Amino acid sequence: RDQRRKMTKLIALFLLIAPSLALAFSSPRGIRTFTNKNNRRISSELSMTPRFDPNENQWVITSPEEGPDAGYDIWGSLLRQGPSPFLSRLLKKEEYEQGVLKFMAGDNVDRNTAQAEMDAYLRNPSDWTYNRSKGYKVDYLTLDKKQIVLTLVWSALILTLAGRGVYCLETGENFWAILGLGSKAAECVQYNTCLVDVV
Repeated sequence: RDQRRKMTKLIALFLLIAPSLALAFSSPRGIRTFTNKNNRRISSELSMTPRFDPNENQWVITSPEEGPDAGYDIWGSLLRQGPSPFLSRLLKKEEYEQGVLKFMAGDNVDRNTAQAEMDAYLRNPSDWTYNRSKGYKVDYLTLDKKQIVLTLVWSALILTLAGRGVYCLETGENFWAILGLGSKAAECVQYNTCLVDVV
C-alpha cells in the first residue's frame, strides 16, 4: 500500500514536470543573423533606452513604450521558451522586469527583443551565454509554429502515458491492456508489475 502511494506521488510529480521535459528535448531555433553594416542588431521597432536610477538602485523606464505592456505577454514567454521564464514572470515579476530593462539598455534593443533574450537566458543560461560569447546571433523572438506543435504533441503523449500509468496503479489493470495485450489485474496487484507486465 505504501509503495503504491509512493509510486502515485512519483507519477504525479512527473505529470507536473512533463512539459518541461518535453521542451528540454526540443531543438533550439536555428541561428539567424540580423545585423546591419555596423554589425549591430536590427530591431523591428525603434530602440528605447531605459536608464539606471542610482537613488532607487534599479532600472526605470523613460517612456511608456518601454514598459511591460509594450512587450509580449506571459503566454508569449511560455510559447517561446517554456515553463522556466513563464514561472519567473509569474513569481518574480520585479526581477524579470529589471532584467528586461537591463537588456534593453545594454544591448540597445526594443522591448520584445529584450524579453526574448531574457526568456532564453532563463530557459538555459549556459547555452545563451555560449551563443553570446561566440558571437552567434540567435533569433529568440520569432515563434516557431512547427516546434510548438511538436512540443504539444509530445507533451500530450507523455501526459497520456503517465495518466495511464496512474490509472493502472490505482485499478490494478495491465498497463499494456489498452493495446489489446490482455489484462492480468489480479497478478498486477499482487506483484505490483502493472507498468512492466507486457504479456
